[in-house]
Amino acid sequence: MPDVTFFHKNYAKFCSILIVFFAVTLFVGQYFIERKDFNYLIGWQLLLHVIFIFFYFTRKYISLQQFFFAAILLRFASAFIMPSLSDDVYRFIWDGQLIVNGQNPLLTTPDNYLSALSNSNEKYLYLKELHSLINHPQFYTCYPPLMQGVFTVAAFFGGSSIFISIVIIKLIVALSDCVAVYFIVKILKKINADVKLVVLYALNPLVIIEGAGNAHFEVMQVALLVISIYLILQYQYNIAAVFWGLAIVTKLLPLLLLPLIVRLLGFKKGILFSLITVAVSVLLFLPFIATGSINGFAKSLNLYFQNFEYNASIYYIAREVGWWFKGYNYISFIGPFLMLIFLLIYAAIFFVKRKLSFNKFTLYSLIILSLYYFFATTVHPWYIINLLPFALMANKKYAFVWMGIAFLSYNAYGNINFNENYWLVGLEYLVVVTAMFFSLKKDKVTFSE
Repeated sequence: MPDVTFFHKNYAKFCSILIVFFAVTLFVGQYFIERKDFNYLIGWQLLLHVIFIFFYFTRKYISLQQFFFAAILLRFASAFIMPSLSDDVYRFIWDGQLIVNGQNPLLTTPDNYLSALSNSNEKYLYLKELHSLINHPQFYTCYPPLMQGVFTVAAFFGGSSIFISIVIIKLIVALSDCVAVYFIVKILKKINADVKLVVLYALNPLVIIEGAGNAHFEVMQVALLVISIYLILQYQYNIAAVFWGLAIVTKLLPLLLLPLIVRLLGFKKGILFSLITVAVSVLLFLPFIATGSINGFAKSLNLYFQNFEYNASIYYIAREVGWWFKGYNYISFIGPFLMLIFLLIYAAIFFVKRKLSFNKFTLYSLIILSLYYFFATTVHPWYIINLLPFALMANKKYAFVWMGIAFLSYNAYGNINFNENYWLVGLEYLVVVTAMFFSLKKDKVTFSE
């Protein structure tokens, strides 16, 4: 018989070497490949995902400590590489600079602020350079209070250095993501699931690249949500509600799931949880409300539903129908209308499902968020990160398929006038819907009581 111990020891060494190769590939791609170079991007992602899938299928031979070490190393090292797939971070720094200088970024747009700023101002040249890097400088900021707090810290300690400010933001995001990995493991242990499934999040190349690599705060929201969910499992509902509120003021999306919390905890506990969550959210939004800047924030949110479109599914079909009937892009009506349909479907599920076990709560949270993105006008690849912790807890892999194939949407950045390839968009959603169908069919998911 073969020496199993010898095999395991040598396999562990091989995995260590493979993790190093994975890390080098990850860093080289982030450093050298730009988002307009779609062919290189796809080749890079294919290589990373082949290794990533290998880690998943051989996870029992890799220690949890190796996963943790690799997850931490990859995230913090990525924080020192300039973002290659997104320029959102420059708006983050702009907002932080305005707050540090006693201004409110929600009361004015970057275009208006810079045009009103005297060129004799000591910050003028720095802000002019920063302004040239911002996308959509004609719009108000749309970032909630907790994110604004991180921007302020980065601007304060980064001074007039764009690089240092970016690194500070990315280090905070990387730390948040490491916290998310830690609490995902604790949750998987608590629900008696395979803890090594955490590899699907911890070593997911797109989570690392979009999170610590490009400073998208979805990973911070995930961290706060999984802390809250872990506390729910510990029956510490009030503290859990505080963290859920913090998640809402990072990204507003967790607000959608509060009705499911009511179904999980029961009416009295669920309502109390929701009241605490809303109170925390309102308290942190007070500076916006008190200064009247909530209007600028609301305008930006309105633009998201009525002006922006990217990598959508149902919306693109509805848009074509709108062209047939109206002769122009009727997004101002179609976007809000699709959200109304989504909310009606959600309401139907809420009223049918009177009580949810924890397993059903995670499953329906995953389904609701998936439906939300199916009806959305804009679905950036990093948005799918929001699905991943629920996919792990519900043991539904289709969200990870979506996370990987959503990368095809970067094809638009390499095209003139940012034109999307609708064949690739169609392929993406065909794969996702198929994977979702078989995943849910396997457990006979229904929307009846």
